[in-house]
Amino acid sequence: MPHALIVEDDPNSLSGLSAILAADGFSVDTAITLSEARAALTRFIPDVVLVDLNLPDGSGLDLLQHLPAQPPGGALPVIVMTGNATVESAIEGLRHGIWDYLLKPVNIPRLRSLLARIPRPYELTEEVQTLRSKLRRMGRFGPMIGRSGAIQHIYDSIEHIAPTEAAVLISGETGTGKEIAARTLHEMSRRRKGPFVVLDCRSAQAASGGRPLESLLLGHERGAFGGAEQREPGLFEQASGGTLFIDEITLLPRAQQEALLNALDSQTFMRVGGTNQVATDFRLIASTRKLPRSAVADGSLHQDLGLRLEAAALSLPPLRERGDDPALFAQALVDELNDEANARGVADATKLIAPSFIRECLAYEWPGNVRELQDRVRRAYHASGDMLETLRAAEGNGAGGRDLNGGRVQVTVGTPLADVEEMLIRATLDAVGGTRHRAASLLGISPKTLYNKLQRMRLN
Repeated sequence: MPHALIVEDDPNSLSGLSAILAADGFSVDTAITLSEARAALTRFIPDVVLVDLNLPDGSGLDLLQHLPAQPPGGALPVIVMTGNATVESAIEGLRHGIWDYLLKPVNIPRLRSLLARIPRPYELTEEVQTLRSKLRRMGRFGPMIGRSGAIQHIYDSIEHIAPTEAAVLISGETGTGKEIAARTLHEMSRRRKGPFVVLDCRSAQAASGGRPLESLLLGHERGAFGGAEQREPGLFEQASGGTLFIDEITLLPRAQQEALLNALDSQTFMRVGGTNQVATDFRLIASTRKLPRSAVADGSLHQDLGLRLEAAALSLPPLRERGDDPALFAQALVDELNDEANARGVADATKLIAPSFIRECLAYEWPGNVRELQDRVRRAYHASGDMLETLRAAEGNGAGGRDLNGGRVQVTVGTPLADVEEMLIRATLDAVGGTRHRAASLLGISPKTLYNKLQRMRLN
């Protein structure tokens, strides 16, 4: 049976909360001061802590430093209760590592929704943790791929943030996999059994079917506007019990950003044309190509919403900074395409990747990141035979020299071989920004050999 510690100095609230948790299958210990709570923590490790923000002998946040650093099953969920939450207090709590906060009087359905996501002792076993570590070493982390140091840092952050209820902002260049990271956060959270609802702000209005954007988010009552013939739920309700992912949130109009912020702060919203408050129960994950502070500075992101989201933020690295990860992505996609072809019965043999293909993947800078890599590998796959030799397979047979980053070497018949070699070396170095080890890899020679050739070129 999971165990709860409730720290609350109001006797009526303490009694009511104890009854709710007991009815939901928790054994309960109580305390009315920080001192009593600290004493209780020396006797047992709870599975969840509910603590009032304002206690007779201090702030409920002061209790966090006395919680066990590594309880069985991972981070200890802490729910802070307060009668006067502000953006500042919420951000402070999230930065202290709380799981979520509830406004007083406590919304009982929301509390029960949170309690349902508290892991029972048997749910997180040592076997699961061992398997997850093994997969990370192999370059797999949920639906994410990569084993470079840059992406391992992101995996660490996701493992830390996922079990909380904190709103998250994921930033990164186009094509770095922000939606995949958001789905990974959802799948590793306690909301994973709930829906994952996506709002792409780049196409929201076109995909709304004529509904006002406000209605798309909040829903509407019958007769709220022309064409509203019946009540329609919005994304806030569709994401109930799960996660709402807003892609490119800086493109969301100011009015809707304010509505989103109000829903996060009050944990309620009102449908368009409605008169009754509706309780919210979704976790927000948002993404942006902009640097968060730059977005706030240029006015495309509401300042208070930016502060809320920045409390738990991820910045995805571009593919060019991820070491050998492009090769992992390429192999994973080719394996997937082979499986699809074999399942359709249209492939007699499994296609393989040549070393030259891997060298090109590692030498190219990938300005479009993972999305560009997937597109080019897919085109090369369909244009190749049994062996993928080059990323340029879809562009022809490769005659006329390698084409990398738009560079091309044209050779006139009769040009001395030494001159051809020098032209190719210079063009390759230009294509990879002067990075010698990448140029050597693409040319199929060792860095030392390339160094010696460059020395001879200088002497000549």
